[in-house]
Amino acid sequence: MKILIKEAMMQTALKTRKATIVDIPFLAKIDYEASLPPLNHCFWEDILVGTGTGALPFLEAMFRARASNWGNIDDFLVLEELGNPVAAAVGYTPNLEDYCPLRLSLLDQIAVDLNWRKEVTTSFRDRYLQLWGDDLRPFFLTPQAPWIIETVAVLPGARGRGLGKVLLKALLEEGRSQQHSHAGIMVINGNDIARRTYESIGFKPYQTFHADYFMEQFNIEFPGITKFGLCLN
Repeated sequence: MKILIKEAMMQTALKTRKATIVDIPFLAKIDYEASLPPLNHCFWEDILVGTGTGALPFLEAMFRARASNWGNIDDFLVLEELGNPVAAAVGYTPNLEDYCPLRLSLLDQIAVDLNWRKEVTTSFRDRYLQLWGDDLRPFFLTPQAPWIIETVAVLPGARGRGLGKVLLKALLEEGRSQQHSHAGIMVINGNDIARRTYESIGFKPYQTFHADYFMEQFNIEFPGITKFGLCLN
């Protein structure tokens, strides 16, 4: 009985809502936190070397320009606890022309926002293409479902209480409401906490790209990724 009362109280304190432009600084934090595990490193920081811009200001500018291929402001669902945002994630239909994170056609708009000189913008573009390749549709990022969940993160101080599951279940319901047949999600190999969370709500492994794939294809040391799927019907 005590457990049921505790769960009821938690649900009363929680609320989900769609993000707005006011949330951009919070969404940048969520995007940054989501990029860290299990390597404890954000890939944007490597691309931003020499620009004088940190990852958070860049992510804010990216969202203002609507330049993300992995979900923009109105694709985010924000989870609030007692009126305070504590977690967020994206649910979106994938861009079938460009699977990489940034819409490069909007880079100049981001550069103006960040007051970058032309040579800084060019250097950033070169490093981005070096990391992600000139192929805008790398095979390992091919969407495995019509409804993709991405950028899932809970603020550090709110972790360990099942808030990620609450958020993910809400996004699955949103996918169902849009009549999508399946949902997909991706995790970097070694991020066991995320993997257990996804599996606990029904996601099943769909396809794994191991470390040797990334060494052979891109000559980089990377633990690989596993893509998961879930039937929404």
